[in-house]
Amino acid sequence: MGTRDVLVLTFDNLGEASALERGASDPGVPLGRDPSVTRALPRLLDELDRHDLRATFFVEAINCELNPEAVRAIAERGHELGVHGWSHEPWAELDAGAERDLLDRSTAAFAALSLHAPAFRPPGGGLTGRTEGLLRARGYTWCSPEGDLPAVHDGLAVIPFTWELVDAFHLMERFAPLRRRHGAPAAPVDPSVLSESLERRLVDGVRRAPGGVQTLILHPFLMLDEVWWEGARRLLATAARWRADGGVEVLPGGELAARLRGVA
Repeated sequence: MGTRDVLVLTFDNLGEASALERGASDPGVPLGRDPSVTRALPRLLDELDRHDLRATFFVEAINCELNPEAVRAIAERGHELGVHGWSHEPWAELDAGAERDLLDRSTAAFAALSLHAPAFRPPGGGLTGRTEGLLRARGYTWCSPEGDLPAVHDGLAVIPFTWELVDAFHLMERFAPLRRRHGAPAAPVDPSVLSESLERRLVDGVRRAPGGVQTLILHPFLMLDEVWWEGARRLLATAARWRADGGVEVLPGGELAARLRGVA
């Protein structure tokens, strides 16, 4: 990889937020005890520490109420926090009032824990035509929707992602329609081979655009599958090796956003 390549390391989702939004939460499991919080997150944070990797965690703001200690733990371990909606609402489908109210509620929830969350990633990947202005007005410094190239829009850095570098895109049954739209097979990928596949995509992306930026999105709850947990560990170890070799910078998004905005 080229000497100026950047890998933006990010994680999405926490706790029961998405299941609550979809009406799919297990009523037999008390809120605040989701295994993605009690089991997946602690060992992920330990693994990141082991490799001295720092990342951005995009967390649904409802977790500030349901799982405040987990949210605090992310920040205390040196990682950046970002907002991922209130409870993983399909952001691009929101009307103006709902979008404003949910963003205000989410911003206030992190502030109530005295935590700084300067970033926003829209659940579902899409912004509305209003989102960037709402973010700027509330002091956000960067956002990460689906897209192509990093940019700065009136002081707001945009660091996009592509679905092909999202673990859930490859692993989850319900992403089959999205896979088909992107020309991929509808069937999920075997988790035992996904880390190698994602590594190849990262390398191929650099070959197409040396010195570029790529954004990786992993989901702690998917790491409850022991096979994919081992795959994710291999992927993190590879990222650390690339960084140690001097060919790749592995960063939380906020560090790149500061450079783009000229404030680093």
